[in-house]
Amino acid sequence: MDDTENGAGSRLGDHSGEFADIRLAFDSLAQPQSKSRPDRPAKSIARSPARRSARSKSEVSDDDAADAIIGSSPQAVALRDKISLYAKDDSPVLISGETGVGKELVARQIHVQSSRNHKSFKAVNAGAIPESLAAGELFGHAKGAFTGAVSDRAGAFAAADGGTLFLDEISELPIELQSYFLRVLEDGKVQKLGGNSTQDVDFRLVSATNIDLRGLTATGRFRLDLYYRINVLFIHVPPLRERGEDAVEIAESIIASHPNPAYRLKRLTPNAADLLKRHDFPGNVRELRNIIVRALVHASENRILPEHLVFDNFGRESSATPDRFNVTEAKKLVNRVLILKALKSTDGNVSKAAELTGRSRSSVHTLKREINGEDILAEYKSACDEIKALLDAT
Repeated sequence: MDDTENGAGSRLGDHSGEFADIRLAFDSLAQPQSKSRPDRPAKSIARSPARRSARSKSEVSDDDAADAIIGSSPQAVALRDKISLYAKDDSPVLISGETGVGKELVARQIHVQSSRNHKSFKAVNAGAIPESLAAGELFGHAKGAFTGAVSDRAGAFAAADGGTLFLDEISELPIELQSYFLRVLEDGKVQKLGGNSTQDVDFRLVSATNIDLRGLTATGRFRLDLYYRINVLFIHVPPLRERGEDAVEIAESIIASHPNPAYRLKRLTPNAADLLKRHDFPGNVRELRNIIVRALVHASENRILPEHLVFDNFGRESSATPDRFNVTEAKKLVNRVLILKALKSTDGNVSKAAELTGRSRSSVHTLKREINGEDILAEYKSACDEIKALLDAT
């Protein structure tokens, strides 16, 4: 056992009560089960593909398969391509990205598109587990291993057997556990706390982090050897602000998949969509979902106007009114109202509407195509409502 492992034991031993009991159970893990092979190439804990295919029914739901990466931006296309490529391999994957970008969704898609999709996807958030319980959560425990262990319990490693283990916020994994975790990755065997035997495990590891893991190794908070074990294939999920018009596509998907049928009839007006395109989304997709859900609640009709987009400004709700003095935007809105009014007056005749407004036939035709057969009167009223909201805000 190296100095890190010895240090881990002493730190665990500093706690009293139940944590001390866990430390005693943990000591059983410190007994080497096989010779360490530090020069062994990093890979997933995979044994026999036939063994995987012989397992029980799939634990992947239809919802998992439907949760695809949405967006037509180059960044979204590149992300989907990389997911498809990595799904064909069985090596560990490290996913990086800001909070709320959808790292777990990426991990699920890797699993769904892989040969392991007939077995479970086990997600564990290392940052949400109290340090004193992390060992039992990952390794499981035998009955009587520590105070409160009234029965045997399988850990996350065993639960993911045959499938994929997604370890989110891996940077929060206690340093005391990292050497034992590394041994599981090397040997493909897990031993419950307080147990006397090992169990072969076969899972693919996908980890995620929103901070610089490589930098953590320099501070001693993350083992360098573990970093290289988990970072074989790497995916960075770009923030929503770098994905162009993806925000609008994702918003439309959120609306279309809402469980309330009445909400699914609502849609974004062009000006509301423009606001979404310009927002920087510090909370990424998670923030966007909240904005759209709020808009669906506030919109009394089937149109989501800019005033319905309520952004969360660090706990203070603020409606989307920063552009109320933007002359260019106001001109666009007035132009839209006039063209719609002309189309309404001419029963949708593009040539006559262009003549009435003095606009080019192509610009009128573009707007008519944009509303895509929707009721012109409804669109006209919607645009008028947007102007009223703009004037009221001013």
